[in-house]
Amino acid sequence: MNRASLGPLFKAKESVAVFAGSAPSVGELLANRRQRFDRLHAIAPSTAAPGEPLSVTVQAWDQCERRFPAFDGSAGVETTDTDATHPETVSFAASDDGVVTIDDVLFESPGTQYIVLTDRRTGAEFVSNPVRVAESHDRRVFWGDIHLHSTRSDGAGDAERGYRFGRDVMDLDVVAYTDHDTMGFFIPPSWQRDRMHGGYFQALCAVADRFDDPGSFVTLPAYEWTKQPNMGGHVNVYFEDSGDAELFDSLDSETDTYEKLWDRLREWDRRHDSGVVTVPHHPAEAMYPFDFSAVDYDDELAPLVEVYSQWGSSERPGREGNPFPLAMGQGEVGEPGHYVRDAHRLGYRVGMVGGSDYHGPHPGHSLIHTRPHLPSRREWRENGVGWGNIWRVWDERSYPGGLTAFLAPELTRSGVFEALRSRSVYATTQPHRILVDFTVEGVDVAEQSDAVTVDSSDAEREVAVSVAGTEPIAAVTVVKNNADWRTVDGTDDPDAGLEAYTAAGSWTDDEPVAGMDWDDERGADGDVYAVCVRQASSRRYPGMAWVGPIWVEPS
Repeated sequence: MNRASLGPLFKAKESVAVFAGSAPSVGELLANRRQRFDRLHAIAPSTAAPGEPLSVTVQAWDQCERRFPAFDGSAGVETTDTDATHPETVSFAASDDGVVTIDDVLFESPGTQYIVLTDRRTGAEFVSNPVRVAESHDRRVFWGDIHLHSTRSDGAGDAERGYRFGRDVMDLDVVAYTDHDTMGFFIPPSWQRDRMHGGYFQALCAVADRFDDPGSFVTLPAYEWTKQPNMGGHVNVYFEDSGDAELFDSLDSETDTYEKLWDRLREWDRRHDSGVVTVPHHPAEAMYPFDFSAVDYDDELAPLVEVYSQWGSSERPGREGNPFPLAMGQGEVGEPGHYVRDAHRLGYRVGMVGGSDYHGPHPGHSLIHTRPHLPSRREWRENGVGWGNIWRVWDERSYPGGLTAFLAPELTRSGVFEALRSRSVYATTQPHRILVDFTVEGVDVAEQSDAVTVDSSDAEREVAVSVAGTEPIAAVTVVKNNADWRTVDGTDDPDAGLEAYTAAGSWTDDEPVAGMDWDDERGADGDVYAVCVRQASSRRYPGMAWVGPIWVEPS
């Protein structure tokens, strides 16, 4: 029996250990069967023009962040734009299933605007995501969750149900399902491989095409190339065109290493007009580690790394101040080489995206980080027994999922795919649609083709950042060459007013361009700048964002 065939045994052993150590109390599970209203969550488009009609989605959530269908209250509607046009009230009825839409919201004043909902019964206020209002936008900000699993591998719920939830409830712009090539729900890897090659992958591509609606909702055909436990990390593979998509699995002797996979994809790319992009994820997780220093890394086919998901953040180790250290599974790797900052120090040009890696039909809103609770009988019946339901019962030591902000001129598959390929993206934690503008020498992540070029290594660089958050801003940190360089201090008061939701700073860097060394042969030739945003929150997990990097090199 080879090591790959032992994958389900490793997973079973790990699962039993986690369940034994984190079993919830029966009392807590019973208490959370009854839903209690907790908050309203309002989602607006992140970019708009003055006078442009907007639709705003409002959800009622319970104490476990589940949708609360029984909510029948109302809320007053106000905005920070005194000239805006909008309804004065939003009301819920039992038939709304916990989700309503406010139509014809029109902002008139340029700038960053918010919508504020006030519960008519309690007076509690709930603030929307920020909306950037301007006469014109070279690029708009679209939001997506592009790392999800369904019953076609080891998840709960089918992709169809997930696409509808992402589109109609979470008001996402982009969704992609990335079911495993060789990992099913406690079945041998070869069985899952046969299922994917036997029709599952084609079916996933067909479903993606059916839901793709240019201008309104974009889907991407994709899968997860999945090394088995203790044999290496995982890589998501995204295609631009379902008609060209091809499944290269991790058990095939021609594609069973990262380098072999990229070789085949380079060959594939030469034969097709459409594109392909790969994205390693949770590289610092000990059971599925991805060592950037031990791989002949291809940052053209893999221009991005999933810096954050429900597993936590692989930006840097917990001992170095990471507020979301990987705790699921076997925890984080202790050796260097597995973190995103290590990839930058090695000289790889990789940007950062966020995803959920959620194994349930809730794109944009993972549920396993919340209080332990039993899914309803309807959810078990409709979605089956997969990790998305099981993890909600136990404390899996997970975090909220992640989101990717796509900076693109249009909401089409080609526009979204080009944003991935050109690193015109950044990452946030769910459900926080934080707006970040970050530039070096006036160039942002969507404008750099390779690196910002300065006249000489002694040339000064102008660095600027502005942030509009979904909660008060606690800190905005500019990271240069993997060290904190400048910080805009905000507030740790989660009840601070809307004036604390924005922050900005600008600086002149007059230090010579130094780069970074990994060893005698590898390193970054230029300086590497990135931004990390942390919000203040009364809840367990504050909202965060990771933006960049922007590379600077002397000509």
